[in-house]
Amino acid sequence: MVPHPIGTSGRAAARLSLAAASVGFGQSAVLALVPVTAARTGLDPAAIGGVALLGSVVFLVCAPAWGHCGGAWRLRRLFGGLAALMVLGHGLFGLALVLPGLPAAAALSLLAASRIAYGAGAAGVMPHAQAALVRGLPEALRPAALGRLGAGLSVGRILGALVMAAGLFGAVAPLLALALSPLLLLAAPDLAGGPRPERGGAGPSFLRAAAPLLAIGFALTVGLGQIQIVLGLFLQRRFGLGAEAAAGLAGVIFALVAVATILTQLLVVPRLGPNLGRNLALGLAGFTAGCGLIALAPAPWLAGLGAVLAGACLAVATPTYTAALVARVPEGAQAAAAGWLASAHVLGQGIGALSGGAAFRIAPTLPPWLCAALGLALIPAALRLGRGPGHQDGPRPVPSSRTVATVAAPESSVASPNRAP
Repeated sequence: MVPHPIGTSGRAAARLSLAAASVGFGQSAVLALVPVTAARTGLDPAAIGGVALLGSVVFLVCAPAWGHCGGAWRLRRLFGGLAALMVLGHGLFGLALVLPGLPAAAALSLLAASRIAYGAGAAGVMPHAQAALVRGLPEALRPAALGRLGAGLSVGRILGALVMAAGLFGAVAPLLALALSPLLLLAAPDLAGGPRPERGGAGPSFLRAAAPLLAIGFALTVGLGQIQIVLGLFLQRRFGLGAEAAAGLAGVIFALVAVATILTQLLVVPRLGPNLGRNLALGLAGFTAGCGLIALAPAPWLAGLGAVLAGACLAVATPTYTAALVARVPEGAQAAAAGWLASAHVLGQGIGALSGGAAFRIAPTLPPWLCAALGLALIPAALRLGRGPGHQDGPRPVPSSRTVATVAAPESSVASPNRAP
């Protein structure tokens, strides 16, 4: 049997991490430019928020659709089409910002079209990158590779925010970088597509296999959405900080969480054992402890430590339950399962933001306590996961010592600014 390119070289996995970085770059860059968007288009925050919601809805619909429809294409061809949609979206976004004297209605239309095009393209990247990694690696090495993919997404988000900060010195260069960032998708390895999904692939058997892991992913992102939306308000209310000080401290904490997430995905996840149930339970226990520390913290730095702990442990849990999810479905349905998981994440964060705001109005400590209870409640399900059989069609490749070395040991180029967008 001819070895799969991902199973014989760590470069293929690193190139997929670059593709993930391009998605993160676009997500954070557009958010960082919200003040510039409001100033140049004259739109109020509610209108800009509505456009962002439209993009989320498009992503929610398109992620599983791409998972079901694009699996038989060669990966580079598929990513070329996705990159074209993303470039179109960023181009329309740039036009809305640079065209002088644009009426508000025209600017709103350009922004809406940009979010539709970008959301439709970006929604297909992670499901097919995840499916390509899963097809090319034995089960024991998948969480590490999926963690590297997540690290690429996180690095892209950090770099997107940093590059857009250069917009203070002129908007042309950042917008050009934003428009060209999807071209990183063309660096993806030219892998053959997987088998075509069977007719009715999203039927009852697929749902029975995937539903428990989709529920875990949804529940954890509900918790993440709650923490993200209320952390600054919590710091302000709990420790008597001013609005500016609370916002600044929350920004520093979020940056530390991002760094901790990347380091965990690159350095910790590859060194965990093959027991997915145990690893997921450890991640959930750390998330629970971190959320409890936020709620109980007597000082701001302890609340920040709790947020960092919760974020790092989510970085352990996410590639673990993703690997468990794709192991439960046939190979032809793996991209579809990853697409449904991406939609569950988007939906969970949106519902988390809404429910977190409502819970905060009841009591400032209620959101972190709810998140801690959520993590604790999921631990028994995670432990049962380790006893559940996987579902893989066909023989699994046997890892060689070179495979283990190239996949489990992260290459520094993944996190290098010279290799990211």
